[in-house]
Amino acid sequence: MAICITFGTHEFSSMLEGYENVRAYCYNCQHWNGHCRTRWPWFTVCFVPVIPLATHKYKEVTCYTCRYTQDLRDRPDITPDTRPPPGIMPGPAPPPQAYFGYPQGGAPPQQYASPPPQQNYSYK
Repeated sequence: MAICITFGTHEFSSMLEGYENVRAYCYNCQHWNGHCRTRWPWFTVCFVPVIPLATHKYKEVTCYTCRYTQDLRDRPDITPDTRPPPGIMPGPAPPPQAYFGYPQGGAPPQQYASPPPQQNYSYK
């Protein structure tokens, strides 16, 4: 009889409470697209969180454009009222997790106006 036990880690993350509407400046890509998040790593057994790997949640600023992450303690310029200056557009939206559609109408791009020419191969 064989028993399979799976060990691993998982990080639980969420928006930092009180900082949900904050847009921070990213020092890496120079966009106003940084968001404050919490992260808490756990040791898992059979995909069930069992032991926390940290005594507290990490408070970080993560850029949605370049995924650069910095500890919130290293950014004294970020407060719950931090916003981009007027007239500055924030960076692009976070990238989608997966994209399975086709652009422009939902159909695959047409590469041939007519079917490809037939090849006359003879097999012996």
